[in-house]
Amino acid sequence: MGRFNHEAVAVDPGTGIVYLTEDRPDGLVYRFLPKEPGKMLAGGRLQMLAIVDQPGVDTRNHDAQRFKIGAPAQVRWIDCEDVRSPDDTLRTRGAGAGAAVFARGEGITWSQDGIYIVCTSGGRVQRGQVWRYHPSKDEGSPEEADRPGTIELFIEPNDASVVDMPDNCTVAPWGDLVLCEDGFEPNSYLVGVTKAGEVYKIARNAMSNREFAGATFSPDGSTLFVNLQSEGVTLAIEGPWPKG
Repeated sequence: MGRFNHEAVAVDPGTGIVYLTEDRPDGLVYRFLPKEPGKMLAGGRLQMLAIVDQPGVDTRNHDAQRFKIGAPAQVRWIDCEDVRSPDDTLRTRGAGAGAAVFARGEGITWSQDGIYIVCTSGGRVQRGQVWRYHPSKDEGSPEEADRPGTIELFIEPNDASVVDMPDNCTVAPWGDLVLCEDGFEPNSYLVGVTKAGEVYKIARNAMSNREFAGATFSPDGSTLFVNLQSEGVTLAIEGPWPKG
């Protein structure tokens, strides 16, 4: 699956395709097409996300608002060459070949609404973006070129009091996105985001100003497990949670 700063993965349960983030200021978004779904050691193809008609585009929005909230862009996938990349050049070669550049891809999660991709330092004030990728109905097949997937900027508040450098993420049983902050403000929060992009606070780290990590819900949806990374503590947070 390539040599780069691997951060997180999400697997589409329907196709077995693996989506991967790269924690670098100029990282890429990748996918791995396994020869046999669920059997990664059987091999497969590593590819990089590119925006149709925008080769090598900078999605970070640091110096210009190239991408607007909710505006879909068609995606194509480029095969990676020399994936072992002994000199850590996969991302720079990929951008040169037309792949889109992302701002510190970290958390990624699959949901019925698409694949959420968290970019920790995206946006004009570099306090975070979340993207949402909608796979093609022909994802990973030759027919995909005729019906490509799309990607859109889901949120980019550019306000640390709203979202401060999101990192890990998960989808709640009621459908909202849950973000773990890893910022510089006095407090780090667990943050919820509705399907409409409205942001709200869930919990504050009262032990320190360090990050939450590894948020995930129990199978029955009753308990949110999350780590305080620096403290080495795992919390089990019970609801009541929203119903739908």
